[in-house]
Amino acid sequence: MREIATDPGRTWGVPDALAGLLAVPLSLLLVVGALALTPGVPGALATVLASAVLAAIGVLVARRAARQSGGFGRALGLDLPRGTDVGRVLAWTLLLFVVQVVAVALLTALVPSLRDAPVENAGFLRDEPLAAVLVVAVLAVVVAPVLEELLFRGLVLRGLMLRLGFWPAAVVSSTFFGVFHAQAGGLDALPIVVATGAFGLGLCVLVRRTARLGPAVGVHALRNAVALVGVLLI
Repeated sequence: MREIATDPGRTWGVPDALAGLLAVPLSLLLVVGALALTPGVPGALATVLASAVLAAIGVLVARRAARQSGGFGRALGLDLPRGTDVGRVLAWTLLLFVVQVVAVALLTALVPSLRDAPVENAGFLRDEPLAAVLVVAVLAVVVAPVLEELLFRGLVLRGLMLRLGFWPAAVVSSTFFGVFHAQAGGLDALPIVVATGAFGLGLCVLVRRTARLGPAVGVHALRNAVALVGVLLI
């Protein structure tokens, strides 16, 4: 991964990463508050709202890094998948799916009561109308991978690496990534948090190996697409 500390005039780093992490609980609190004030809001709308709030906060926080380093691409490695990334995206999607399965299997072996807890957070789509499903599909496959990679594997990972090094920064980033995707409360949230966190950790490794967000965006998009198809067909 390119050494961002060499950017002339750079003052962004750990504080910006921490601000990005604070965007996760803040976005969740705002959505929970909105749902409490407007009961009966469809799950699809709540998902869109949570992602929109997180994206808005994340982009605002990342603007300083982009301004100091000559754009989001230079500062955070932000780009889109390329044609040459196809093989890598397919391989890493399969690899990280296996990692998720193993992580959840180990968790349920340690805590048998979690065997019936959900491991995907899109189950609510089975009860949603087609229009809502299409909105969530576009958000999950096209929009969310770019914005979430920008925040979690861009701003947070790179900012924390300046002080903590790669693995601690990757664990912190991936833990918050997992928590953001939890929809249940208490122990029932653990399978999703663990599965998504393991996926996020793998994406951190991929970003480190490629020094780009493009391949991770591709893996993220493909994994979300597979999850949506699986939820709707099963």
